[in-house]
Amino acid sequence: MNQIALLTPVFVLILWTFTIFLLMAYGRVRFTKNPQDAAHTKDLRGSLPDWVERTSDNYNHLFEQPVAFYVITICIALINNVDPFMIQLAWAFVILRIIHSLVQLTFNLVLLRFVIFAAGWLIIACMAYSQLFG
Repeated sequence: MNQIALLTPVFVLILWTFTIFLLMAYGRVRFTKNPQDAAHTKDLRGSLPDWVERTSDNYNHLFEQPVAFYVITICIALINNVDPFMIQLAWAFVILRIIHSLVQLTFNLVLLRFVIFAAGWLIIACMAYSQLFG
Protein backbone atom coordinates (compact mmCIF):
# COMPACT_ATOMS: atom_id res chain seq x y z
CA MET A 1 0.00 0.00 0.00
CA ASN A 2 1.42 3.38 -0.82
CA GLN A 3 2.15 6.15 1.64
CA ILE A 4 0.34 8.82 -0.38
CA ALA A 5 -2.96 7.05 0.31
CA LEU A 6 -2.27 7.38 4.05
CA LEU A 7 -1.00 10.96 3.82
CA THR A 8 -3.90 12.25 1.71
CA PRO A 9 -6.13 12.66 4.80
CA VAL A 10 -3.31 14.69 6.40
CA PHE A 11 -3.29 17.03 3.40
CA VAL A 12 -7.08 17.31 3.48
CA LEU A 13 -7.05 18.23 7.17
CA ILE A 14 -4.38 20.85 6.53
CA LEU A 15 -6.52 22.35 3.75
CA TRP A 16 -9.54 22.29 6.08
CA THR A 17 -7.48 24.13 8.71
CA PHE A 18 -6.53 26.70 6.07
CA THR A 19 -10.22 27.13 5.21
CA ILE A 20 -11.04 27.78 8.87
CA PHE A 21 -8.14 30.26 8.99
CA LEU A 22 -9.60 32.16 6.02
CA LEU A 23 -13.02 32.29 7.68
CA MET A 24 -11.47 33.45 10.96
CA ALA A 25 -9.31 36.06 9.24
CA TYR A 26 -12.31 37.41 7.32
CA GLY A 27 -14.34 37.74 10.52
CA ARG A 28 -11.56 39.39 12.46
CA VAL A 29 -10.69 41.87 9.71
CA ARG A 30 -14.33 42.65 9.04
CA PHE A 31 -15.31 43.23 12.68
CA THR A 32 -12.13 44.61 14.28
CA LYS A 33 -12.02 48.38 14.00
CA ASN A 34 -8.36 48.77 14.93
CA PRO A 35 -5.94 45.95 14.00
CA GLN A 36 -3.90 46.72 17.12
CA ASP A 37 -6.90 45.57 19.18
CA ALA A 38 -5.99 42.02 18.09
CA ALA A 39 -2.51 42.19 19.65
CA HIS A 40 -3.86 39.92 22.40
CA THR A 41 -6.77 37.84 21.18
CA LYS A 42 -8.17 37.61 24.72
CA ASP A 43 -8.86 41.34 24.44
CA LEU A 44 -11.19 40.67 21.51
CA ARG A 45 -13.53 38.46 23.59
CA GLY A 46 -17.02 39.85 23.59
CA SER A 47 -16.31 42.45 20.92
CA LEU A 48 -16.74 40.16 17.92
CA PRO A 49 -19.83 38.30 16.68
CA ASP A 50 -20.27 34.83 18.18
CA TRP A 51 -19.50 33.10 14.88
CA VAL A 52 -16.12 34.84 14.70
CA GLU A 53 -15.22 33.79 18.24
CA ARG A 54 -16.35 30.20 17.60
CA THR A 55 -14.30 30.15 14.40
CA SER A 56 -11.24 31.36 16.32
CA ASP A 57 -11.80 28.71 18.99
CA ASN A 58 -12.14 26.05 16.32
CA TYR A 59 -8.98 27.21 14.59
CA ASN A 60 -7.12 26.73 17.88
CA HIS A 61 -8.69 23.29 18.32
CA LEU A 62 -7.31 22.29 14.92
CA PHE A 63 -3.81 22.74 16.39
CA GLU A 64 -4.43 20.60 19.45
CA GLN A 65 -5.60 16.99 18.95
CA PRO A 66 -4.77 16.88 15.22
CA VAL A 67 -1.07 17.31 16.03
CA ALA A 68 -1.07 13.79 17.52
CA PHE A 69 -2.85 12.57 14.38
CA TYR A 70 -0.24 14.20 12.15
CA VAL A 71 2.60 12.63 14.12
CA ILE A 72 1.21 9.08 14.19
CA THR A 73 0.20 9.21 10.53
CA ILE A 74 3.58 10.50 9.37
CA CYS A 75 5.34 7.91 11.56
CA ILE A 76 3.29 5.11 10.01
CA ALA A 77 4.11 6.42 6.54
CA LEU A 78 7.83 6.69 7.40
CA ILE A 79 8.09 3.14 8.67
CA ASN A 80 6.05 2.08 5.63
CA ASN A 81 3.53 0.10 7.65
CA VAL A 82 0.56 1.32 5.63
CA ASP A 83 -2.45 -0.94 5.30
CA PRO A 84 -6.07 -0.32 4.29
CA PHE A 85 -7.22 -0.21 7.93
CA MET A 86 -4.79 2.63 8.75
CA ILE A 87 -6.04 4.57 5.74
CA GLN A 88 -9.64 4.07 6.87
CA LEU A 89 -8.77 5.23 10.39
CA ALA A 90 -7.00 8.30 9.02
CA TRP A 91 -10.02 9.24 6.92
CA ALA A 92 -12.36 8.60 9.85
CA PHE A 93 -10.32 10.99 11.99
CA VAL A 94 -10.38 13.72 9.35
CA ILE A 95 -14.11 13.34 8.81
CA LEU A 96 -14.67 13.58 12.57
CA ARG A 97 -12.56 16.76 12.76
CA ILE A 98 -14.53 18.35 9.93
CA ILE A 99 -17.80 17.40 11.64
CA HIS A 100 -16.42 18.79 14.92
CA SER A 101 -15.70 22.09 13.14
CA LEU A 102 -19.14 22.24 11.57
CA VAL A 103 -20.82 21.56 14.91
CA GLN A 104 -18.72 24.24 16.63
CA LEU A 105 -19.32 26.79 13.89
CA THR A 106 -23.09 26.26 13.80
CA PHE A 107 -25.16 25.09 16.74
CA ASN A 108 -22.14 24.39 19.01
CA LEU A 109 -23.53 21.56 21.14
CA VAL A 110 -20.65 20.96 23.55
CA LEU A 111 -21.64 17.40 24.52
CA LEU A 112 -21.70 16.36 20.85
CA ARG A 113 -18.35 18.03 20.29
CA PHE A 114 -16.94 16.10 23.26
CA VAL A 115 -18.18 12.77 21.86
CA ILE A 116 -16.55 13.57 18.51
CA PHE A 117 -13.36 14.64 20.33
CA ALA A 118 -13.28 11.39 22.34
CA ALA A 119 -13.87 9.33 19.20
CA GLY A 120 -10.91 11.09 17.59
CA TRP A 121 -8.67 10.07 20.49
CA LEU A 122 -9.87 6.49 20.18
CA ILE A 123 -8.86 6.51 16.53
CA ILE A 124 -5.42 7.95 17.33
CA ALA A 125 -4.95 5.40 20.13
CA CYS A 126 -6.00 2.57 17.80
CA MET A 127 -3.49 3.72 15.20
CA ALA A 128 -0.69 3.85 17.79
CA TYR A 129 -1.66 0.55 19.43
CA SER A 130 -1.72 -1.26 16.10
CA GLN A 131 1.84 -0.09 15.40
CA LEU A 132 3.11 -1.23 18.77
CA PHE A 133 1.20 -4.47 19.19
CA GLY A 134 -0.40 -5.20 15.82
